[in-house]
Amino acid sequence: MSVDAHVVLVNPFEVPPDRDRDFVHQWGRARDFLERRDGYLDTALHRSIAPDAEFRFVNVARWRSPADFQAAVGAPRFPGRDIPYAAHPSLYQVIAEDDAPAGPDPAGPGSAGREPDSAVLLINLFEVAPPDDEDFLSSWEQARQFMRARPGYLGTRLHRSLAPDAYFRFVNIDAWPSQEAFQAAINDPAFLEVTAEMPGHAHPSLYEVVHR
Repeated sequence: MSVDAHVVLVNPFEVPPDRDRDFVHQWGRARDFLERRDGYLDTALHRSIAPDAEFRFVNVARWRSPADFQAAVGAPRFPGRDIPYAAHPSLYQVIAEDDAPAGPDPAGPGSAGREPDSAVLLINLFEVAPPDDEDFLSSWEQARQFMRARPGYLGTRLHRSLAPDAYFRFVNIDAWPSQEAFQAAINDPAFLEVTAEMPGHAHPSLYEVVHR
């Protein structure tokens, strides 16, 4: 496992199914503004495959530092403040990643090993109380070892929020070649045994990259 020095913005959005076009337009305006700011690295907008997902869009972006990100979104003309959809942004650090030989970079669009656009991504947002961190990390590692042995598994990254009071303190992003491969992995009875003791509350959904 390795750790990247940059920070990752993970921003889940609550968008009604009939507002996709408006949301994507407004997200695009914010992206165009931010990509010209100092410290911006790259971004990818993910849309849930399931139309009834709790968070139908998730933006994942990389920044050189928290200070660069805060300066960018604090700029007077930043259009992202006008997006009228509930958002849950937080900055994260990658604390664990899979070293699978053929694995892509599930959370780092724009890097040399980024995931193919045809892959599906499991984005799992976790509510974990700070006293449960060690138990969560131990359970996550067991789940990672299990999933790594499943056919089609491409790689994973675990992010921990830089803010101790973030609503989603951990975010896991897995890459899979298809919905069927992922479903087969979690349908294995052993998967429930491995994850049964994981503390906190998870918000998983499958996504595809729709804009970069």
